[in-house]
Amino acid sequence: MPSPPDWLSSFVDSVTASITSLDDLAPLGCHFQFVDSVWEITLFAARTEVIGGPQDGRLRASPFSVDVKQVLATFSSIEKINWQALRIDQSDELGPHLSIEGVVDANPIWLRITSIAPERFGPGRHQLTNRQAFKDIW
Repeated sequence: MPSPPDWLSSFVDSVTASITSLDDLAPLGCHFQFVDSVWEITLFAARTEVIGGPQDGRLRASPFSVDVKQVLATFSSIEKINWQALRIDQSDELGPHLSIEGVVDANPIWLRITSIAPERFGPGRHQLTNRQAFKDIW
């Protein structure tokens, strides 16, 4: 897949500015693809894997909030807004997420912000209990 166009990077930067950590936010991930003339963009906070101690190997999500009004302001126009509260079935990789379909600078966009990172991306950060520190791994 080619690199994202400059406007898409600027759009994602604007959207991520609306995400606020409720503790120590892990790195934000972004997956994008161009499908049927629409840019599909999925944003998510990486999961953290505990390394060492009694919780060794445990994965945890990063709690965060989204200023939805700020996200909506990044669009030129909005076609549809949805909140999916639960995973539909085992094949539903995104699970709970905010979904916004609209246009940004004449480009059709389908933005999804998931409450938990899709499993296929693995942890994005380690919590090193013996050092009482975090280490970003992507």
